[in-house]
Amino acid sequence: MRLGAPRTPTASQRPRAGRRTAKLAIVGSLVLGLVMGTTQPALAAPEPGPGQWYIKKYGIDDMWKKSTGKGVKVAVIDSGVNAKHEDLKGVVSKSKDFSGLDKDGKTPIGGKTTIHHGTAVSGVIAGQGQGAGPTGVAPDVDILSASMWLGPDRPKESGSTREQADKAIRWAVDSGAKVINMSLGWDDPAWPSSWDESFAYAYEKDVVIVACVGNASQGATQAWSPSTVPGVIGVGGLGKNNRVLSESTAPGTAVDLMGPAEDIPIPYYSGGYAEGQGCSFASPIVSGVAALIRAEDPDLSADEVTAKLTSTAKPVPGHKGQSKKGKPDPIVGWGRLDPKAAMKSDVPKTVLSSADALADWVTMHRRAKSDPAETENAAPAEDNNPKAVAPKDVVSSQSTPKLGFSVLGAGGLIAVILFVLSAVVFIRRRR
Repeated sequence: MRLGAPRTPTASQRPRAGRRTAKLAIVGSLVLGLVMGTTQPALAAPEPGPGQWYIKKYGIDDMWKKSTGKGVKVAVIDSGVNAKHEDLKGVVSKSKDFSGLDKDGKTPIGGKTTIHHGTAVSGVIAGQGQGAGPTGVAPDVDILSASMWLGPDRPKESGSTREQADKAIRWAVDSGAKVINMSLGWDDPAWPSSWDESFAYAYEKDVVIVACVGNASQGATQAWSPSTVPGVIGVGGLGKNNRVLSESTAPGTAVDLMGPAEDIPIPYYSGGYAEGQGCSFASPIVSGVAALIRAEDPDLSADEVTAKLTSTAKPVPGHKGQSKKGKPDPIVGWGRLDPKAAMKSDVPKTVLSSADALADWVTMHRRAKSDPAETENAAPAEDNNPKAVAPKDVVSSQSTPKLGFSVLGAGGLIAVILFVLSAVVFIRRRR
């Protein structure tokens, strides 16, 4: 027989060839199953992005089995959102600028220490997990972006920041927001009487409002407005160890919940990604959880959602203070956010009315005109030196490589190919 000539299998060899074909078919089926098994879940359910330690630690990934926030609109009143960022494409459904600078709400505004802020906060709520980017707590919500001037060097053509916030709240409510996030603050607990009406309007229209309480590192010795407005969920900061992150929170009766505020992955406004610190990023995590609950049970009122969040909060390790009935602890409020428990729990028998709480406060305190003077700036509440109004909350402003889960996917594909090649070589050697 000449070398290289094809061999015709004998009768005894044919069954062996058939068995080899069957084995190859089985291997092919297994490989196909592996490929389908590794790709379908990624398409069917969200996955946390690199560095998002709080997603699993707080049980948010379990909440995604029931809700991803679809159908809920979350308003972000902040420095504007870069809607072209790869992690936020298709997320902003409506936007408007209130800074007086003729922008569009999708153009980040502000000084170099605050211009990133709205994009970062929106990524925590609704990031799409692209590249090395974070997956938002409620990745399927629609973001309503209301931009206003934050931080120092407010242009003359930009009016009172308190008035900007007032108009932004009303716009968000009229645009269908079910949750409003305000990761910003004025460095005093008071607010103008115009806010009495705008916040009351939001409560009347069944909106949950969440705000950070400010940071001690920024000079906050007590919680800042708007977290002090009755009915607003005031959020302070915890570290990765679940303990109070003292520089990333401020005390006061306005504190309701504590959430993660350390090493929070964020999309950076000019592209790439970074990490944020401070209660500015604990607040949108609470807002995202509220959106998940509202999407999972649309019949719940805003006050019922708030009651579920506060009544299921857990003790904060290392903190000796304790909340009592009707009286939250001034450092940690009702305690550590517990998203899973909040979603699963029944509505408490007693649900406080945000509208009534605000109305009672107005009756008691608005006997005379006492609007606070306009402070120079509204400040996003994050970490920096005490005198800075516009703190630097970003660990790195450099664009990062677009890796993340795409690398894992490529690695999985390589593994499958190597598996197939190994199987083929093994079968050939058995001939």
